[in-house]
Amino acid sequence: MAAEPLRELSAVVRSEWGKAWSVPSAVLWLGIAVVIALLTAMTLANDVVHAVSSGELPPGTRTPVSDVLGPVVSFAQIAVAGFALHLVTPEYAAGSIGPVFLATPRRWMVVAAKTAVAGAVAATLGAVLGPVSVLLADMVLGRHAGAPVPLVEASAGAAGVFGAAALVAVGLGFLCRSAVGALSAAFVLLVVTLAAPGAVGRWLPGPAGAAFVDGTADLSRPLALAVLGAWAAATLGLAVWTVTRRDA
Repeated sequence: MAAEPLRELSAVVRSEWGKAWSVPSAVLWLGIAVVIALLTAMTLANDVVHAVSSGELPPGTRTPVSDVLGPVVSFAQIAVAGFALHLVTPEYAAGSIGPVFLATPRRWMVVAAKTAVAGAVAATLGAVLGPVSVLLADMVLGRHAGAPVPLVEASAGAAGVFGAAALVAVGLGFLCRSAVGALSAAFVLLVVTLAAPGAVGRWLPGPAGAAFVDGTADLSRPLALAVLGAWAAATLGLAVWTVTRRDA
């Protein structure tokens, strides 16, 4: 009997995985994330090179590669959130979420399955894109590259932030049920909060994600990861609570 829910959940995950790739928008969102990350890495690194060559920065200036990786991950995560929302909000827009819940009466399984798919894809993308962005930035900076970022560290940092962004986005998708509303909320939480004052910002997902990538004096990496996990858990918990108490 105990194995029955696990088999059901496994079947729902497989179904959600298939649906995730059934429309081109999934690949489009992931492609946008890649483009944002690579363009940001190239642009920021090139700006440093240009500033040195034009005299805006003194000769011999070296920029830590982490100064490039942080913005790369912070900006690209909104496209990752778009991918995660693609798993949820179109079904509300099309009215197909009702049959989905009828087919899976344990509604929390639908949330869990979409979360598993979004988190796995997002973390995998981050694990690859983090090191690629570091290598690209280092290449463009050339002799102006300062303290390097270990590729394993870049991989783990980007994977963690992308994964957390995807989980938060799935929760927002179920809470808002609107693509525009959910994406707007995700943008505020993940990007706009980067401008929040340190005393408040350290507890918000945007600054916590930036701290997890490069570490800050205000927020250590373990604490930053805990903050990201808390936001993901709270958003998904509210999503489960909501879908089990309202009509589809």
